[in-house]
Amino acid sequence: MSDTYLDAAVTFHGINEHGYGHANASITDGRDIAWLQDTPEEDAWGRWGVAYRDVVVLDDSGAVVGVINVTDNDLRDPSNEATLRRYIDAGLEAL
Repeated sequence: MSDTYLDAAVTFHGINEHGYGHANASITDGRDIAWLQDTPEEDAWGRWGVAYRDVVVLDDSGAVVGVINVTDNDLRDPSNEATLRRYIDAGLEAL
């Protein structure tokens, strides 16, 4: 999936829930995804209604295009991967 969007204006970030900053080192060990730490002041998880392992797709204005939980929707299932691709493509259409 990652190489499909190499030339597009797509960036991937992880956002850790506030209160769990102690786990950042182990979460990012051996990975190259941009990793952010939510704070009580920002409260991105609360504002977006995020559940653990949600993938939230935003357009370029920061509006939520779609959400898929990768615990409930394994991306190895082609239909789940297609759903995530539709969300990303919808976000790109807004550019």
